[in-house]
Amino acid sequence: MAVMQEGGTVTRHDRRAALERRIRTSLAVLGAPFVSGEYFTRWSLLMSFVVGTFLSVPSVGIPSFDGYLRGVAVAAVGWIPLAALGLCAAYAERRLAKSPGERVAVIAAAIVGLSAVRPFLNDAVSATLFGLSTGGNWTTRITTNIVTSVILFTVCAIAVTYHRRLRATTRRLRSASALMRVSTAEAAHLQSTVPTVLAQISDDLRRHRDSLLHGTVDYDAVRDYSARVRAASHRLDELTQWPPDDAPVDIDLDDARGVPVLARLSTTPPLSVGLTYVAATLPFGLSHGGPSVVMAAVTACAALDLVASLITRRARGLRARLRGLVFLATWALAGAGVLALTYALLPNVGALGLVPLLALPLTASVISMSVDAYRRARAEEVRATSVLRVSARTLASAVESARAPLRRASDLLHGRLQSRCVILAAHVDESSADTATIDTFRTQTDEVLDELRTGANLVVEETIDDLVEAWSVVMDVRVGAEPDARAAFDDPAIGEEASRLVNEALVNAVKHSAAREAAVEMERTGDRLRLRISSPGILSPRAPATPAPRGLGTRAVGTTLRQVGDQVVLEREFELPPQ
Repeated sequence: MAVMQEGGTVTRHDRRAALERRIRTSLAVLGAPFVSGEYFTRWSLLMSFVVGTFLSVPSVGIPSFDGYLRGVAVAAVGWIPLAALGLCAAYAERRLAKSPGERVAVIAAAIVGLSAVRPFLNDAVSATLFGLSTGGNWTTRITTNIVTSVILFTVCAIAVTYHRRLRATTRRLRSASALMRVSTAEAAHLQSTVPTVLAQISDDLRRHRDSLLHGTVDYDAVRDYSARVRAASHRLDELTQWPPDDAPVDIDLDDARGVPVLARLSTTPPLSVGLTYVAATLPFGLSHGGPSVVMAAVTACAALDLVASLITRRARGLRARLRGLVFLATWALAGAGVLALTYALLPNVGALGLVPLLALPLTASVISMSVDAYRRARAEEVRATSVLRVSARTLASAVESARAPLRRASDLLHGRLQSRCVILAAHVDESSADTATIDTFRTQTDEVLDELRTGANLVVEETIDDLVEAWSVVMDVRVGAEPDARAAFDDPAIGEEASRLVNEALVNAVKHSAAREAAVEMERTGDRLRLRISSPGILSPRAPATPAPRGLGTRAVGTTLRQVGDQVVLEREFELPPQ
């Protein structure tokens, strides 16, 4: 069975494959923090203190506000040894665990261990400080701690992991773009000095030629002048070398963003706050109220979440600080609603019923700030990618525009002017120079030197080689191509699209890895051309194996993006146009 859609036929197999890709991507996103070596961070330590001290508090004495304050004191004291154990777990995760499986084992052992120890530790602290027990229900309390810890630490770890990855990617992109801008300025400066350089060389060679012709024109004199011409040609060749020897190798950028906290509070994914709160309190709700209470809590929390999400989304057009205040007020009202529901369902819950008044705004703030951090980093990555893509093409064009007249001038000196010197040297080596010979040499060399002085009006066409040379200020790009393949890719019908693909691949190389190397391979088989660009890195789980024919323009039919060992490979086949 197939369903026709614009652009082709979508089969049931295609839909199932797309669903499987989404599931794999979601699992990769959720699983990445567990194997990243950064599951436990200072942010999770901070959140564990706030949640463990003010929200997930033990019951000390009778349910009352005083009892809640005693519970806060017990939880705060008990958090200190738990934090020390958490730091040990973080050290083990980073330093001792060598494989992803070992990191997952350390994380699981730490969460279960800390969750199991906490009730008994709080009970001991309460007995010491107030002479009161925190009560039994050990299984329920341990289970609640495990669920809360998994949710809390995972949300923090996802935000931190992907924010750091995107931030590192953005820094690489911005650094490379800055190098491109510096080099473009150097190329523009070179281009502005070319007329002066060519005029100086032309005048210098003309002056020495006149000196030659007014003196004794013999073989040695012509040879000396020819050596001067050759030296001038070499000087021009040196100016065309790219990148220059003193090109900057790196730029340290300060990408800190002083965004106010209220400006980071905007929206949360639908149902994320309500269901997170329900999941954290599920063991307590089951033990004290049963399934009916849990179902009522799920329904009410989901409804309040949807209403709060709708309000905060409507407020996105407000000023940043006002939007943040609306966010906090909305979730505070949602917390008040859950508080009323809690006392309605569990009248004897005591001071614990006050928890949602703080828990929902805090949970919503954590999730919103995590989402905001990811979105800001992602937006900056997209912007930096676009800037780098344009910067590379701009630099390639600027470099070629600067070098084209220098190359032309070098060819004039090395070819036409040198050949005239060779002819004159051969003539005077056999016989003395007569007036006709000298006049002919003067006329011919005047033509060359006049053309050299005025420069050449050239139409610059950017090639793959030009683009690779532009990228050489950022990374070492190796090019491998047979002469027939290189000539085929210089065809304007193919060269522009191939250059765009190379540019896109090298932008991706900066994004995928801090490694500063890439390889460009061009092959020809009959009327088929294959362009392959590879660089060290790890392909993002969001990237499809075969890019769709849309978006940046380089991902057309026949283009693949895949992981091959430790290399990210972008490849495309071209068909040669008919002759």
